[in-house]
Amino acid sequence: MSNDNHIWNYESNENDALAKQVEKDADICFTTFEMAKHLIGRITFKDGDRVMNTSFGKGAFYNQLPNNTKNYYCEINEGKDYLEQDQMVDITLDNPPFVPRKLFWSFMQKAMDTTTREIYWLINIGALNVFTPKRLNEMKDKNWFINGLYIVADKRWYGRYVWVKITKENNGLIEWKNGKPF
Repeated sequence: MSNDNHIWNYESNENDALAKQVEKDADICFTTFEMAKHLIGRITFKDGDRVMNTSFGKGAFYNQLPNNTKNYYCEINEGKDYLEQDQMVDITLDNPPFVPRKLFWSFMQKAMDTTTREIYWLINIGALNVFTPKRLNEMKDKNWFINGLYIVADKRWYGRYVWVKITKENNGLIEWKNGKPF
């Protein structure tokens, strides 16, 4: 798929509904301002927290961050590629590109390397498949754990999205074994 308005071009198979939606509307806004405000309200920010919004888009998340935090953003369409930045922050959040899965995992790896306390992703439930036992072990080795899942109902998306909270604390929410596959 080619779109001259975007630096990052989404590529997928010909049957991918998301690719077709993006192709029809280059200015598509995946996260509404109302939803972003609600999700940000679920985060406890501390004065002076450094916060990274990985994909600015239309500013749904960034424009709702508190004034008592130091806020940063990346936006591939402005030449600010999140995967190429090294800004250390306390909190990373976004509705990241979760397709293709490899790109989402690259965002996760970057967040684990540049975030000190909490990571929040708004992803569709199908994107939870990225958290394989191998990748959960990679997270564990870096002292990161899925600490919460909050289901987000949005009629545009058939109500199948989740706000994933990832922290340095292992509360036992997700268990996995490296035993025999079934």
